[in-house]
Amino acid sequence: MPQLYVMHSLARRLDALPPLRDALWDLEAAVLDRAWRAAAARDPDAASDLGARLGRRLGPLSHKHKHVLANLRIAFPDWLPQRVAATAREIWGSIGRTLIEYPLLERICDPAEGRVRVVDLGGLEAIRRGGRPGVFVSAHVGNWNLLPMAAVHTGIPLTVVYRRQSNPLIERLMDRWRASLPSTFLEVDEATRPLLRELQRGRSVGLVMDQRYDRGAKVPFFGVPATTTLVPARLAVRLGLPLIPAQVRRLRGARFAVLIHRPIPAPAERDDEEEEAAALAMTAAINERFARWITGTPEQWLCAKRRWPRQRLRVPKRGKISLT
Repeated sequence: MPQLYVMHSLARRLDALPPLRDALWDLEAAVLDRAWRAAAARDPDAASDLGARLGRRLGPLSHKHKHVLANLRIAFPDWLPQRVAATAREIWGSIGRTLIEYPLLERICDPAEGRVRVVDLGGLEAIRRGGRPGVFVSAHVGNWNLLPMAAVHTGIPLTVVYRRQSNPLIERLMDRWRASLPSTFLEVDEATRPLLRELQRGRSVGLVMDQRYDRGAKVPFFGVPATTTLVPARLAVRLGLPLIPAQVRRLRGARFAVLIHRPIPAPAERDDEEEEAAALAMTAAINERFARWITGTPEQWLCAKRRWPRQRLRVPKRGKISLT
């Protein structure tokens, strides 16, 4: 639930006091487990709407709210403060929906339910025509958790990269959820070589890559340099595989469109230096694509973490920002 962001911020401050931190972890896991059990018994639309209401109410109380506001101001410098504040509130509603939909994903993705429409804009065709796996990349927009099940329902075996939760009790709940899915999961910090092996075995891989990656390269995102992983593009260039943007758009309630876009083309390369330049150019194209998705539905963008490097923001009277 969205209030978990509040508990998580408290837990971080209490790292020096393990008993209190562990008590908060217990409470966090208990709240999430209870919410998921209650959601599993509800209609998906009703559960999603409840998550949205809770998110709008509780999310702005979190210390993460400042990151949502700052990210929106950088991405949309022409917006007035009122629009930034209203969109931030809706973003928390979207976060609440996404969190409460975890136990409902199998039902949401059941073709008999008719809740997910997969639209092939060239990406699936490229996989089937080439007879080889692909590197799928997505952003935290809509409910990105649908992508593994959507891939399976379209006949594509997929291995997904994930980030471990700081709360080990939450991680156990997530492991239980992952075990119910027909995909393979790899932890992000150990992913590069295992991903290479998965691709060599003929399995496609999927990464959600719009968040800050401090070991990455500075690549423009909404026109502002942002540290971004080059791993997906490097894999695609090295193995000659298609790099495919996969977008999830929430239509209403717990109903979605999954858009599998045409692959990002790889510039020709001949040596290691040019291969790295090709990966950088492809990643810039991915970031530009993500920015277009977010601009279309900014209220569906999960941006509760600092996306850009720390920098001073100067906010003029009109609400525009400049980076200094």
